[in-house]
Amino acid sequence: MIKDIEKKFVEGNLKFKWKIMQDLESIKIRKNFPKYPVLILTCMDPRININEIFQLNSGDVFVLRNAGNIYTIDVLRSILLTIFKYKVKYVIILGHLDCGMLKINLTELRQKLPSKFLSSLSKNYTDLLPKLRDFFKPILDEIQNIKEQIKSLEKIKDFYPEIEITGMLYDIKTGLVFEYEKFKDYRDIEDFKTSYKGIIINKKHQFTEFLGKIEEENVTIDDSNDLSQEKALNEGKSFTIAEIKEEHKNISILGQKESKEYDREIIHMIIPKIKVPKIKFHGVKIYIPKNYNNKKEIVN
Repeated sequence: MIKDIEKKFVEGNLKFKWKIMQDLESIKIRKNFPKYPVLILTCMDPRININEIFQLNSGDVFVLRNAGNIYTIDVLRSILLTIFKYKVKYVIILGHLDCGMLKINLTELRQKLPSKFLSSLSKNYTDLLPKLRDFFKPILDEIQNIKEQIKSLEKIKDFYPEIEITGMLYDIKTGLVFEYEKFKDYRDIEDFKTSYKGIIINKKHQFTEFLGKIEEENVTIDDSNDLSQEKALNEGKSFTIAEIKEEHKNISILGQKESKEYDREIIHMIIPKIKVPKIKFHGVKIYIPKNYNNKKEIVN
């Protein structure tokens, strides 16, 4: 019942207030302007956690959600307001694989919807399916959908030509995000999946470049598939970027694994878990192993 849900949420809010009073938490968003002039239009799927995916904090960007990250008049209304009032300059359409809007069957939906709602769409029911399609806007392909939404949003440039619009594609299983440039030339999602292994290899190179940017930082790696690395981690050993590259350069993601195991392991093969030290003093860096807080290693 809604009262039970309401009670649970109110108790959660009271717990939040208690933590504030105990200085265990704080209200982190103090400004109504986002940190970045960005608005992300994405799906309402609960697996899409913008802050987690992009390692953002609450309030860093504007986020709009609906079923299938679809352009609507209300989406346009919200975007125009953020441009006018909050100086948003960039709009990102974030689609994702395994979207539920692909699975909408209008014939089945018609049978389950109340007759009063159906009659509100079409009084004589003669054109009901087209009306349902126009109302619910099911999608046929994730990549085609992103392209269509970008095209629809391009009309914003008629009013604000300086606004930049792009798309991204999120892989639910691996946690990877693909830039528009990486998939815009693919005809559809099947074409994309056919080339997926090659795309993942490019992601591996992209991550290697990312490691190069933090080369001066002391990092540790935890790879459960390598006992020597696990032992080194338990001993608080640090790995250099060169060692990480050497360790992973021969890993082939084209192995003969079962698809489920492949989906589960692929991200671990490409992107090792790293931990950058958070405690810093002038001239030195101190690393405290995650599981051994009583041990310290000082790196010059």
